[in-house]
Amino acid sequence: MDGAASVLGPGQLARLLGPWRVVGDSSRQPARLALAERIRSLILDGRIAVGARLPAERPLSEALQVSRTTITAAYTLLVEQGYAAARRGSGTFTALPERLLARPTGGFRDSENPDLIDLSCAGPAAPTAELRAATAWAADRLHLESGNAFRPYGLPELREAVAERYTARGLPTEPGQILVTAGAQGAISLVARLLVRQGDRVLVEGPTYANVIDSFTAARARLYPVPLDEATGWLDGASGRIPMAQAASRLAPRVVYSIPHFHNPTGMLMPPEHAGQLARAARRAGAWLLADETITDIALDVPVPPPFAAGVSPADAERLLVCGSLGKSFWGGIRVGWLRAPSRVVHELAAARASLDLASPVIDQLIAVAVLREGMGVDEARRVEARAGRAVLEAALREWTPDWTWHTPPGGLSLWVQLAEGEESTSLVYRAGTHGLVLQSGPRFGADPGTYERFLRLPYSQTPEMLREGMRRLAAARTALGPVRASEARRDLVA
Repeated sequence: MDGAASVLGPGQLARLLGPWRVVGDSSRQPARLALAERIRSLILDGRIAVGARLPAERPLSEALQVSRTTITAAYTLLVEQGYAAARRGSGTFTALPERLLARPTGGFRDSENPDLIDLSCAGPAAPTAELRAATAWAADRLHLESGNAFRPYGLPELREAVAERYTARGLPTEPGQILVTAGAQGAISLVARLLVRQGDRVLVEGPTYANVIDSFTAARARLYPVPLDEATGWLDGASGRIPMAQAASRLAPRVVYSIPHFHNPTGMLMPPEHAGQLARAARRAGAWLLADETITDIALDVPVPPPFAAGVSPADAERLLVCGSLGKSFWGGIRVGWLRAPSRVVHELAAARASLDLASPVIDQLIAVAVLREGMGVDEARRVEARAGRAVLEAALREWTPDWTWHTPPGGLSLWVQLAEGEESTSLVYRAGTHGLVLQSGPRFGADPGTYERFLRLPYSQTPEMLREGMRRLAAARTALGPVRASEARRDLVA
């Protein structure tokens, strides 16, 4: 980031800081150190974007009711340790030390070790009975498609089934608005390939889906994360506005990417009335809005949300793209997803995919037709399993890591867990690997490398037995790292 995405006002930073200095603290920590440590923590947790301009010293001293000398000293500490950069004539901007800038790789393993527990992917197990039925149905009809194996738009039957599904949920849709892709990730990659050029700005939520970061980074876009608020989600708690919409107006990005329903990894749910506001801001900024509805069906404590596009005006819908798939509601092994878009965009994307993968596998598409149209899906059964898995994982976390915190999400397939002060998820994930447990660290979900070190995404889509054993191994890995001391977190800021 270059700082254009975020300019912190003194009042805004004061609200983010919260009770940064505890009155009567027996440690007698100097105010400059306490302030610098709190700002550092906000940067690492992704609450303050990297590259954001910090408030001028005098206004901030008035907002915090401390001396200007304290603000100056705190900023100096941040600069010395690499968490800020002073630019003459421009101000002080947040940054990260060089050692934190390497982006962690995914938690993938090429291993057949039967004892390995893989919690790197938030995806359900194959629904064996339903999959067999859908596969048999597809096999009986495979001969009807044998004459044309390459359909870049997708099988007509599948495009119709997806369109019918949107229409049944209250959003009239024509098959010509649907492009079948290799999972939702295939749709995202196509959008990045067709619509993004080197240097284009792309707005994403902070944190966000890890593979989206990789897709847009591969397109050489400049990613601008807009932090989600722990309490109010997409809204600014003070102004009641959507910071992502404000950032779109200010930055004029090429693409705005959002996960409105049971956001990955936080599990947050965007209220339906916010869809129109975000789409309007994106259109006015000349941006494409890509809404990812991959997890929409995994509603656990609330009704399934209406389609994102249902709350968008016809004018704003001309810049709206919506992707979805069967990866979370059925099984990720069926590599079938789709993009709902204006017909002209569907044509352009279909042409663009010719050099990427030509078309999606016919047998997978026929299985998807069976799931969507023939009543062979497992939506409600999947929700029952997910609720049970969530309860098991939360109970195991309370038993093995009682000092970690999280918000129970109303849907989705994972928890976004905050570690104790001084812990780093990258080190913990590495050590967990030596205990036969595969995870993805918090920084994998941050567009700014090095952020979200105090977070872990923990899926609850595995069996109860695997979840309990996984948390036991995670606790063992944590113990192997040694005791966590608050002073360790301050080490970088102590002169």
